[in-house]
Amino acid sequence: MKLNSSFSKLIVHCLSSDTSYYRYRSVPPVNTLILGAGVKPYVGFHYALEGGTAPPLQDVARAVANKIKSALPGWLGGGSTENTTVGNEPLIRSEGLSMRNGLFDGQRTGNSVAVSPDRRLAAIVDSLGRVAVLDVTRGHLIRLFKGCRDAQCAFVQIFEMEDKKPKLSIVKDLKRAIFLIIYNPKKGLIDIRIMQKGNRVAAFTATKNGLLLYNTCGLVGAVKNYTYKKINLPEFQCVLMDPDGTLKKFNIPFFYALEGEYSQRSKDLHVLRDLRVYLRKSPMDSEDFVEELIKKVTELKTLDLKKHCLDMLVRKYEISPKIVMTCLSLLWVSIENEELTDQLIEIKNYFANLALATLFFRHMNGENVDDMRDLVTKVHSYKNLYTEVSEETEAEKAEIDENTETPCFELLEDDNCILERLLSLAKEINYKEQHARVTFAVNNTSAYKEFLSCFNLDSKDECIRLKSETTTDQMNTLASSTFKSIFKLNDVTLLSNFVRECNMDPKEIVKLLIMQVMNMPLQDINLELIEKLIQVLYFLCNIIEDATQIAYNETSPWWQDVRDVLVDMPCPLRSMIVAMACKAVSRIFEIKCQEIDDTLWESVTKENAKWGMLIGKLEDISILSIILMFKDSFGENALPKLQMTDFNINLKYIYTRGNGSVTELIAKWLCSMGVIPEAIITNELFDKYAGVDLETHFDNSEDDHDYIYMMNNRSYVDDNPEIFKWLSLLRLQFPLSTSSNYIIANMCWEYSIAWQKSMQSCELLSTVNHCLKSISDLHIRLGLYSIIWFTYIKHVFEASCRLVNKVGRLPKDPLCLQDVGFDSTVMIKFLEIVTTYLGEFLECSQMSISHDKANIQYEQIWDESTPSLVEVAQDNKRVNNDILNLNYQLSCTVYYMCHFNVKVSKPLDSLYDIDYQYIFDSLIDSKHTREINMRPSEKLRNPRFKFITKLIRCAVDTITTTDEFGSPEYNCGECVPWIEKITILAELWSIDIDFVRRQQVIALYHLGYDSLADRIITLIKEPEVLVPPILAITTQRFKRSLEQSSNQPEWIVTMPPHLYKRLQNVALDTSIPAHPSLTTTKMVLNSLLYQVDQKENCSASPQDLKALELFMDNCDVLISYKLH
Repeated sequence: MKLNSSFSKLIVHCLSSDTSYYRYRSVPPVNTLILGAGVKPYVGFHYALEGGTAPPLQDVARAVANKIKSALPGWLGGGSTENTTVGNEPLIRSEGLSMRNGLFDGQRTGNSVAVSPDRRLAAIVDSLGRVAVLDVTRGHLIRLFKGCRDAQCAFVQIFEMEDKKPKLSIVKDLKRAIFLIIYNPKKGLIDIRIMQKGNRVAAFTATKNGLLLYNTCGLVGAVKNYTYKKINLPEFQCVLMDPDGTLKKFNIPFFYALEGEYSQRSKDLHVLRDLRVYLRKSPMDSEDFVEELIKKVTELKTLDLKKHCLDMLVRKYEISPKIVMTCLSLLWVSIENEELTDQLIEIKNYFANLALATLFFRHMNGENVDDMRDLVTKVHSYKNLYTEVSEETEAEKAEIDENTETPCFELLEDDNCILERLLSLAKEINYKEQHARVTFAVNNTSAYKEFLSCFNLDSKDECIRLKSETTTDQMNTLASSTFKSIFKLNDVTLLSNFVRECNMDPKEIVKLLIMQVMNMPLQDINLELIEKLIQVLYFLCNIIEDATQIAYNETSPWWQDVRDVLVDMPCPLRSMIVAMACKAVSRIFEIKCQEIDDTLWESVTKENAKWGMLIGKLEDISILSIILMFKDSFGENALPKLQMTDFNINLKYIYTRGNGSVTELIAKWLCSMGVIPEAIITNELFDKYAGVDLETHFDNSEDDHDYIYMMNNRSYVDDNPEIFKWLSLLRLQFPLSTSSNYIIANMCWEYSIAWQKSMQSCELLSTVNHCLKSISDLHIRLGLYSIIWFTYIKHVFEASCRLVNKVGRLPKDPLCLQDVGFDSTVMIKFLEIVTTYLGEFLECSQMSISHDKANIQYEQIWDESTPSLVEVAQDNKRVNNDILNLNYQLSCTVYYMCHFNVKVSKPLDSLYDIDYQYIFDSLIDSKHTREINMRPSEKLRNPRFKFITKLIRCAVDTITTTDEFGSPEYNCGECVPWIEKITILAELWSIDIDFVRRQQVIALYHLGYDSLADRIITLIKEPEVLVPPILAITTQRFKRSLEQSSNQPEWIVTMPPHLYKRLQNVALDTSIPAHPSLTTTKMVLNSLLYQVDQKENCSASPQDLKALELFMDNCDVLISYKLH
């Protein structure tokens, strides 16, 4: 305890030693009071001064001399420091404390001291078995407890608020209480006393030989933010540690420190605690169980604890409803005549709702409720007084019953036919759903507890309603039990009286019945159950004026709420069944209200129209949900199958997803079976021309495109009859949403999403191309090309192009995986598909679309909704054809490079003079698009010529030969398509096709494919350009012929001197075939010379032409002498 006042300072120094040398300071030093227990004195008050006392000068000198003396032997070398014994001096020097005063008792020895958290009290345990409580501030012993030998003490500080660590800003204003805990380890007893008066609060046994751990310190080193917000108290001020190491904390209510009203509350808490112990230990089937329970309940005096007691009996212990109501009757009597306050009104409202909810539960379970009559009468009287609920007299009820005819509880005829058709459809398609798993209570008592837990008994509403936070499992269990209880009633007509008497909200009971129908297996729903449901709904709604009083040609708000509930239900088929039942009930009430003829009702009321519209929509969605459960596999040429997610298809889902939601679901269903677009279009055409003689119809028509298409693809429909049987049925229900263009457009989107999730599977992206080509509406197709490109493909394509441009060739697998996400093999396939995609995109964009945009229509299910995929695609902004053309050129360049593994340094920079990033980003027309000259600059001509030449040579390398019958056969199956692709790129680059043909002839002649080269020479417009390269290759051929000749001298003699000199002046090219055919060589040279002669104003060199003629003549000589 710190003493900082000036008065305390003067007293301390007057009583201390050496006061003659003391010099007064204006600021008092810090004095810390240390409380000690021991012998003489029994309790001492010691003080520690700030800074301590300075040692005398001679002590300092003596210490220095001793240090020097001990170090001399080591300095002089005559001794060893290893043998010197070092004294165990403490690291921190002890300091004597001055004792100001104390409590002296010669026979008593203090063993331990425990100081309270507020430092005002201290508990001293002595050797005589006493515990003394000391007022530290005054130094007085204020309490002395006997019989506490070897005791352990601790204090616990409790605040009035629930938070055991209150904020510092309010801690001074809070009430607090100090409790002393005395633990006797030998006897295992714990004594808890309140320090205000010293009264015993509690005494109970604990484990022997334990240890009472007392902690008065909070967090050491806590940050300022923490101490600023809340008081820094320990998490547990006191715990008891058992010999086995178990820690037990003390939980002391604050009310034990209070008096008066709070003292009564404290007694009630004791009663509740005893009641809990009694309920845990006593068997419920004992004879005196009920009497003892009632006795303890009647002892409660505090209002909120009475409510807590009832709540505890219901929710924590399985007490039967009859016993609970007995307790409630006694508690109601105890508060019946008290003056009403806000708290009492709240408690009475809870008691009344609990009684009425219990009454309804017992009614539903067929129990005898005579024991509750008095209580229910009092509750009704209270409800009438404060909620102003009026009830009809018995005479009025009897009069109404006499004048009322029993209505006919059955479905309308049209609804009955619709229901039979849908049930047979569900049976045919083996319609199954996952139903909610309902857990039933083990006994009636447990069911009672679960029943009450679902209702809001504290609410002040006119009727008892369900809790909004009730879980789905609880609602399903309650719905199941309520449904079974109501349907087991011997007299359903009593249901109206039960609901009215128990003040239950009929709409909540209707919701529970609807929920149970949603959870029932479809095979359990039959006509008998539906008629019973109509009867139950009638007697439930009979007591509600909003449900029964339906104005002529007006919509009932009550029934509109029921329709809203049905829209949210998960199963449209079961929702339709309930809607039909509700429609029948509403019909009965409307006929009674309007007193009109039964046959005129359906045609004149708005309420009937509302039900008809809802049932029609539910019928459509039911057919959709049933058919989408059908699973099959498409036959030949099927598309990749996608995994279809199990959707909770209901009317709310269709409403929420908006226009196109039905089309989207059908597209997902078809994708899951791998149905190809051609089959969907063919099926639509067959449905379109159903009932028409196709041959007769198309013979009289000029346009037979549909007929040809149907005949070419009808095998797909014929081989998969089940799939297209259900698709045709969907087309009957949704004629607008099932347009083939709409469905195929959504299939494109589904396959695009699937490819994005699994980019390794390029087959999915190829399927997108396949589906897009099948869309006949060019506006929709062009829009989808653009949307899919920007959403899924562009960023991957851009990353691939950047990587190839950086590497200059096909990247290795690690680089591909790092930058793109797939290996080099997949990259080649991806670039191939993207090149095809951009080519078809460009072709579609360049088409002259003559027809206007079609009006996209859907069924009248949605009033307002977000636009569908097809609408977005049709309204999509047109792309810039020049930029699209450049994207296509980039794709061709990168794809051809990677396919043939051609190495080109920075191809996107060296082959294009436009920034490729601009090409990627400017596909859609915008205000910032700059003008682009599609004709390349002159500096690009040579790099592009070299690139085209490399590609042609690689394409020619793909040719394979076979020589089975003496003449070579060439396999050009791969070369020809590649030459066509290269030709397209050359045309896009404004390179003359004649250049491509010339390079193709040179490559073919160079590799020895002379017959193929001879065919192309005839197509060349400028044959004179071919003369130099053909002459060079011919020279190499003759040099190879000389090398391979068996009679070289004779071979040399046959050659003209200047030709032989030409051969000697060139180096041998080993890429020329080793055994060139002189016959085919002569054929190629002859064709070339002929083409040159046919052209006027030929610019070829005469020397080169003369050399070719000489080579051609020498071929004949070598052949005649058989020197080749």
